[in-house]
Amino acid sequence: MMGGFLLMLLGIFNAAFPYPAWYMSIGWRIKDAEPTEAALFMNRAVGVIAALVGLIIMFSSCSVGGGSSSGYADVFQKRLIAGEVQDIKMGMSAAAPSVLTEDEVAHAVDLMAHAPMESFKLDAMYGAGGEATIVYADGTTDELLLWGPSGGIELHPRSGGDRAYRFQSDELESLFRSWGKRVA
Repeated sequence: MMGGFLLMLLGIFNAAFPYPAWYMSIGWRIKDAEPTEAALFMNRAVGVIAALVGLIIMFSSCSVGGGSSSGYADVFQKRLIAGEVQDIKMGMSAAAPSVLTEDEVAHAVDLMAHAPMESFKLDAMYGAGGEATIVYADGTTDELLLWGPSGGIELHPRSGGDRAYRFQSDELESLFRSWGKRVA
């Protein structure tokens, strides 16, 4: 972001003040030299282009690293579609034995992979009616809160942050309700 800002400032300086920009770039080496109109025009054009590129760099770096974890939901769903899920464990521990059959896991994975996900802001404190852990083949996990702050099934990014994602699927919620009764 800082590089884009500096490039934009340099570009604005070149566009607004082409004579001093020309003198600082090449004119100081030539004694008693005056820039041609073509050289001044070139400084203006390069300045405008540099300012635009700097602005683009600033905006793109803000949207990529702006603290939003909106890409997390996309990566999560791509992992589901790729078939990386090994198991879904109900309850508070990933070490707990699985209570779901392979068909139930496959059905839940399919529903989660294709359900729209709504991002929402988390409060400082929140609770949930249950928890599920998605275990991947590589050993990593993702946590789902059941009936948390949004009232539905939520994906909370491992990195923490102030955003979570709610699955927009009534069928998925009813499946987890029935599985939760089996665990209790």
